[in-house]
Amino acid sequence: MNVDLQSIFERLSLNHKNALLWFHQRQGQDVPWPQPLADGTFLVNKAKGIHKPAGLQYALSVRESLSGPYDDHPPEVHSDGSWTYRYFQEQPDPAKRDSMFTNVALLKCRDDEVPVGVLRQVKAKPNPQYRVLGLALVREWKDGYFRLEGFSPAGTIRQLEVIGNADSKQEETFNPENIEDARQRIMSAIVRRQGQGKFRATVLSAYSNRCAISGCDLPDALEAAHIFRYLGPETNLVTNGLLLRSDLHTLYDLGLIAIDPATMKVVIAPRLQSSVYTDFAGKTVRVPNMPEEHPSHAALKKHADWAKTTWQK
Repeated sequence: MNVDLQSIFERLSLNHKNALLWFHQRQGQDVPWPQPLADGTFLVNKAKGIHKPAGLQYALSVRESLSGPYDDHPPEVHSDGSWTYRYFQEQPDPAKRDSMFTNVALLKCRDDEVPVGVLRQVKAKPNPQYRVLGLALVREWKDGYFRLEGFSPAGTIRQLEVIGNADSKQEETFNPENIEDARQRIMSAIVRRQGQGKFRATVLSAYSNRCAISGCDLPDALEAAHIFRYLGPETNLVTNGLLLRSDLHTLYDLGLIAIDPATMKVVIAPRLQSSVYTDFAGKTVRVPNMPEEHPSHAALKKHADWAKTTWQK
């Protein structure tokens, strides 16, 4: 299922969001040592594998070094492009985990479902190279290892429910109440993602219950996307909305898909050229029948201009 990355980003500062997008947009690439962003944010830390920027309660990234002292496990890539990575804490003794502020920051990411960027060194000095695995959620800690579940390029992530907390003894018997709680959490996430109340109803009606790009007409798979990111009730206008299939909504929010306001055609990031999404490139977007409900060209341009600045040349 999709995790609502956009909702996660909206809880974070702009600098934090932009730093995380750096990792997602370079997933699978080999890069030299990452330089600070234009706003001064450092993406990694030369002194520590776990990078927690000053003033931030969360870890921003984790890095595996070829000469590192810890036994990190190779990432396991799944069929949908998502991945699992077991990364050893900073501090050889698991019992002393919380003596390191970096470990505590990763636990805070786990508790609040805030992603971290992940990269592994693949070439040694003098010209070291690092493979960017992308973004991952910290799902559990056990016996010194953090289990990271990584997002696929399309924004999907493998969902595994942990029964009990790995910091305590796990239950060894099946408890249906845990499964019911998990189901309720999943349903709540879907409702948040699809959009609530009047905005979702208005966008569904304006687009006649069909995805503006794919034409999908299954309401359960459709989401009311904000053209310009949600900044409060004043942005919940039908002219600031698009009805999109859930995967297309994720790609749109991440800037991997945009709409040219001059032609109303779909443009896609270069990294999607060899994917199934290339079929949507150049496709004319469906718009509502009522002219007053058409998407705002200014909002589409603002999103498209931002998206293109994130694409690799």
